[in-house]
Amino acid sequence: MDATSLGELRPDDPTRIGRYRIEAKIGEGGMGAVYLGRDPNGRPVAVKVVRSALAGDRSFLARFHDEAANAQRVASFCTAQVLEHGDDLGLAYMVTEYIDGPSLLDHVAGKGALSPGLLHGVAVGVAAALVAIHSAGLVHRDLKPSNVLLSISGPRVIDFGIARALDMASSHTRTGQVVGTPGWIAPEQITTQQITPAVDVFAWGCLVVYAANGRNPFGQGSFQILAARAVHADPEIGDLPEPLAGLVRAALRKDPEQRPTARELLLALVGGAGEADVTSELGQTWMAPPGPQPLPGPGFGPAATAPVTAPAPPPPDPGVTSRDVTVPAPGRPDGPSRRAKVVVSAVAGLLAAAAVAAGLYYVTRPDEERKAPPPAAMPTGPMLVRIDTAPGWPRDCHADIGVYQPGEADVKTLIDGPECDILPERSPEGGRIAFTRQNARTAEAWVVNANGVNLRRITGIVRGTRVSWSPDGTRLAYMAEKGGVRQIFVIGVEGGGPAVQLTTDASFKDDPMWSVTDRIVFWSRRDGTDQIYTLDPERPGAAWTRLTKDRVRSVDPEWSPDGRRIAFTRGPDEATTIWVMNADGSGLRQVTRGIEDDMDPAWSSDGRWLCYVRGVVGSPVIHAIRVDGTGDRVLTPRGRTLSHPYWM
Repeated sequence: MDATSLGELRPDDPTRIGRYRIEAKIGEGGMGAVYLGRDPNGRPVAVKVVRSALAGDRSFLARFHDEAANAQRVASFCTAQVLEHGDDLGLAYMVTEYIDGPSLLDHVAGKGALSPGLLHGVAVGVAAALVAIHSAGLVHRDLKPSNVLLSISGPRVIDFGIARALDMASSHTRTGQVVGTPGWIAPEQITTQQITPAVDVFAWGCLVVYAANGRNPFGQGSFQILAARAVHADPEIGDLPEPLAGLVRAALRKDPEQRPTARELLLALVGGAGEADVTSELGQTWMAPPGPQPLPGPGFGPAATAPVTAPAPPPPDPGVTSRDVTVPAPGRPDGPSRRAKVVVSAVAGLLAAAAVAAGLYYVTRPDEERKAPPPAAMPTGPMLVRIDTAPGWPRDCHADIGVYQPGEADVKTLIDGPECDILPERSPEGGRIAFTRQNARTAEAWVVNANGVNLRRITGIVRGTRVSWSPDGTRLAYMAEKGGVRQIFVIGVEGGGPAVQLTTDASFKDDPMWSVTDRIVFWSRRDGTDQIYTLDPERPGAAWTRLTKDRVRSVDPEWSPDGRRIAFTRGPDEATTIWVMNADGSGLRQVTRGIEDDMDPAWSSDGRWLCYVRGVVGSPVIHAIRVDGTGDRVLTPRGRTLSHPYWM
């Protein structure tokens, strides 16, 4: 399809959206259509309009506007700035900066691998864009060559923070899917469907290899083949110069915890140089390849969800199921003139250098010079939950273990049956889940793979209590009775020795939780009231450290992901709220302020949000709230009773 026919508006296309005049259609995809528009001052913009079939999906629309608002907070260097979002003519829309330039996909497909200078500029620019995106609390999730534009002002990353809304709408009919584009998906997206900023770093590594060699480091093939290679095979990075090769190898590590952050990538790429050195270097090497404007990314363009089939022959972008569509830039029907190219040659280096210098300054300037960070965006990942299949908790338990994606209309059951399965906890590497299975008289600790297979019993425990993983994922801490008294024990998950008893005193205690710093936190009545303590699991019988000392009831402790803070339930029974303190007991502060019972806090993977349950124990409602006490919202879908949330 040629650009002229693509640019024509059909009778059913809008001629105006909000305050923007629509001039041409750029393309369309699963989420809707993208139009070339102009604002009242004549500036060209890209107007993305959600298709009418989604107009009645309130959950989708709420997610769309929430994430568009989040995307507006992303610093504009090296990204396509989100200008506005709203509703008009009964349709939701989002307006972004119009970026003039070909995609990395189109350039490599048409002209081959990038020159060393251009490659370095792309590596730096995309890393800078990821710093901006991640600093706003977002994860791109679908970084790939068609979502990187090679503009006059440097590489620009598009379509960040929007794909999640489409995932939510799609999941009503396609559950259990891996979201992303084959060839650019990180191993953890395949094995556990866990989404953190590390998935973008992995995609950055794939993208740099593609830009340098014209091929993905995991080759081509079906989704199953590419997924298996991403999880098990070593990447083929080709002939990359050092130190770029070392950074790419680090970005493509299988364990997300071992990958560098986007900030670390950017600082390593510029070698710790000052801004003058960086701008001088990029000014000499960066020149934007001329070309038309590609169709903006996931949801509005090629399908972004698996399963998909292998791509057609070149262009070699594995996982892209339909070619990107291009239209000429406004006012230039055949691309830039010779004179325009001369101008580009003269100023491209300066503009690119300024864009990346802004990014470098953003990550290196002193903290006191930075503006207050934007509010943390709602985490995009799913959570483990207890699903009550019949009323009666806690006296009569009828519960399954499930995976719930906040915003969806229902929950996915992972472990079902007649048993009472409660209190799920994900293992540190994300591949397994431990939980409590109990009946009227006894209880046991069980472990299952994150996909619901390989279910196995570990040991007997006391009823109504949880189990907790050691930092290396080889052991579980749990409660068991010894001489009629609850004590904390540790046992290997795969056998290999007897359980080790850590406590010996006569007090009631419960809820052991292991931190990444190798401390166990729990609560006990040893000093008269329920208070929170820590102990060293490598020193059985050693003295405890008491953290709460004001004699206000404190239970349900939960370590933050970095082991520096503890969230817990505080207050008299039936009138509790969620509080946070530092690992040494200092910095005590209240998070929730409800008038009902708030309990069972759990941290998001980035440590910026807490989920918890509110209400009577028989009919709780899951909430989420920022750790600073803002943004409190209900997560439980209508008509379901869920509890014991644990963010994956």
